[in-house]
Amino acid sequence: MALRTQAYYRRVAEAALATGGIVDPPVPVQQLIEGLGIPIVQVNLPQFFTAATVSEDGLPTMVINCARPEHERQLALAHMLGHMLLVLDDPTNKFPRDTQDHSDADRVARELVMPAVMVVEQARLWFNDYRYLARLFGVGEADMLDRMRDLGILSDQQSIRWSY
Repeated sequence: MALRTQAYYRRVAEAALATGGIVDPPVPVQQLIEGLGIPIVQVNLPQFFTAATVSEDGLPTMVINCARPEHERQLALAHMLGHMLLVLDDPTNKFPRDTQDHSDADRVARELVMPAVMVVEQARLWFNDYRYLARLFGVGEADMLDRMRDLGILSDQQSIRWSY
């Protein structure tokens, strides 16, 4: 397996967003998946199950638990899409069936749900209000705060969090 940088995962996600014509948040992950011709089947299952990619007649199908909260379903779909995009980008990438390491797909999913370019642009428009941006992108406040810190928009000294 090749060593990849964050720039690689960002490029894979940006290519998918460009293909889908998506320039504003929130990113419609389901639309990106459907654009690849991958069906999404929503089922009502126990809480321990979130999502899975299964093979149906040799083609991928994504199964998602509609009993889970919306933001969890979006992240799960983005994760599964991340696996697909990595395999489509480089056929030497494989689905990690025998390992618990899904970090590559997680990196692509994060870039899909909270694209760096969009987060920076929206942070400038909304004065780095991570709570508003979290709602705008459809993610948790902690996730947005972490993303803004990773991008260098906020530091621990700059961020003031009010408990109200």
